[in-house]
Amino acid sequence: MSNRHVEKGCLMALVEPTYGPHIVRIGKTAIPPEILYTDPEDPTYGYDEEPHVTLKYGFLPDLQKRDVANILKGVKPFNIVLKALSQFNNDKYDVVKFDVDKNNQQLMELRQRCDRLPNDDSYPDYHPHMTLAYVQKGKFPYTKDGLNIVIPINGFKYSGPNGKYYINL
Repeated sequence: MSNRHVEKGCLMALVEPTYGPHIVRIGKTAIPPEILYTDPEDPTYGYDEEPHVTLKYGFLPDLQKRDVANILKGVKPFNIVLKALSQFNNDKYDVVKFDVDKNNQQLMELRQRCDRLPNDDSYPDYHPHMTLAYVQKGKFPYTKDGLNIVIPINGFKYSGPNGKYYINL
């Protein structure tokens, strides 16, 4: 069994733990299980059970803990704002997600810090978002603009070929 998320390093901003179950519940309420995209060889599809905003995927070589500490130096808990429900379209599946306000200075500064390290990111244009689920192509036709949902961020997760660990602020 493989996991596409550990081929390269990934740094994620984690939703404050008391908010996480509510976001997961929104996804499971809005998206029926019969339209989920799943892969028997990769259990990371379906509903996203750990709400987060990816700062950077594609670190090569794998980051060391000191690299992550440098990225997060001086960072204090901060808020993000969910602005819309939308989708990314992919060849195999669609990704139902919340769009995160790009005008978040803290988020954009962290992304810039990440960009300074060696990486093989195939998505250089940053579109901060929070994935709810991977669904079968064309099966979830809904979008919603005009949201203004404030969510606290108070931790981070680094996951890569050599393992994963959590950083609390």
